[in-house]
Amino acid sequence: MDEECDEGTGIIEEDYYTFLNISKDAPNDEINNAYRRLSRIYHPDKHLDQSQKKEAELLFNKTKKAYEILSDPHKRAIYDSLGTRGLETEGWEIVQRTKTPQEIREEYERLAREREERRLQQRTNPRGNVTVNINATDIFSQYDEEDEYDYEIGRSPFPVIEVSAMSLMQSIEAPL
Repeated sequence: MDEECDEGTGIIEEDYYTFLNISKDAPNDEINNAYRRLSRIYHPDKHLDQSQKKEAELLFNKTKKAYEILSDPHKRAIYDSLGTRGLETEGWEIVQRTKTPQEIREEYERLAREREERRLQQRTNPRGNVTVNINATDIFSQYDEEDEYDYEIGRSPFPVIEVSAMSLMQSIEAPL
C-alpha cells in the first residue's frame, strides 16, 4: 500500500518511496530508473481507451510528483522529515538548503505557528488605540519675549514638556 495514516491528523499520507518501489535510502540513479520505468507504463499516450487514459494520466502525474520530490535533495529532506504536508507549506523558500532534518522540522513548526497566529489575527481583528495629551506651550512661550537669549534666573534654557493625559484602548472581536 502506498499510503499511510498520519496519527496526528488522520489524513492519509502518500508514500512516494513505496509508489516508486524503492527504498528510503535509494540513490538518485535508482530513483531515475524507477521514474523512467513507471513513466513508460503510465504515460497517457500509451493508452487508447479514454478511461484508461485518464487513470494513466493520474498515475503519471503522481509518478512525476514523486520523482520531482525525491530527486531534489532539499525537497527529499523535507519529505523525509515531515511528509507531503511539509512540502505544501508556504514560506519554504526562506529555508536554507543546508539545513538538517531536525532544523527543517523546527522551521516547519515555526511556519505553522506563524500561519496559526495570522489566522487568529484575522478571526479576532485586534485593534489598539493610544491617546497622549502633551502640553508643549513652554516651547512657544519662550519666543514671545522680546529678547530670546535673555533667560530668567533659575529658569532652564530648555522648554518643559508635560504629558497631561494618556489613555490606552485595546479591542478584539470574539466570534461566537
